[in-house]
Amino acid sequence: MKNKPKPDFIDREIGRRLRLARITANIRLRRVAKLVGVTCQQICKYEVGDSRVSGVIVARLARLYQRPVGWFLEEVPFGDEKADPAAGLVQRERIVTKVHDVLGDRPGN
Repeated sequence: MKNKPKPDFIDREIGRRLRLARITANIRLRRVAKLVGVTCQQICKYEVGDSRVSGVIVARLARLYQRPVGWFLEEVPFGDEKADPAAGLVQRERIVTKVHDVLGDRPGN
């Protein structure tokens, strides 16, 4: 069995933003789970940062909550930005590009 990476502070921050977006959109947890195709328990795990959320799920939730995908990732430190600030920016760019590819709405297209 493959070892999955353990959630970290980035996962918790993204989860916090997912919860904030859901509450702001006034959508119940059960409805979100049904529309996204996962269990309520899984949505809860995403929101508290106990489970790492995939780019595809972030894209689905962004669309459901009517938020840009980048809102969930803005100012979240990626990689070892203290040692190499450019590394974090490159990783962030890759993630955002992948999510836009999934949505088919890459800026400039």
